[in-house]
Amino acid sequence: MQPDIEIYVLSCPTDKIIAWLEEEFTLISKGISSPCSKVIIRSNDDDIEVTILEQAAGKRFTSIWFDSDKTPWEDDISCAKRAFEVLNCEVRCNFQGWEEESEQDPDQWWQINSYGEGPFIWN
Repeated sequence: MQPDIEIYVLSCPTDKIIAWLEEEFTLISKGISSPCSKVIIRSNDDDIEVTILEQAAGKRFTSIWFDSDKTPWEDDISCAKRAFEVLNCEVRCNFQGWEEESEQDPDQWWQINSYGEGPFIWN
């Protein structure tokens, strides 16, 4: 398991992201404000803080950061696949997840959109 999960969604409104979280989890609390909203969700008796940061990468990408290792996903790519299914917008995430002392190229990412999915360089 990863220590956290982070994905980036393209041109997806915060209220649509929160609606997805409400469908997937029990919503404990939400603090909505632009550009940074915070919600707390419950997954299998674990409370997880989620930060939604608009314009996190350029003007059009919003970061969704699950600050926990207790999410239902094994890695960022699993979460990205689910987000794409529900939100129907392009999703990007770190190719291999975050690992301390990793030799992974920091510009290597995974992209999912209507054309398919796969690795790419995001710089």
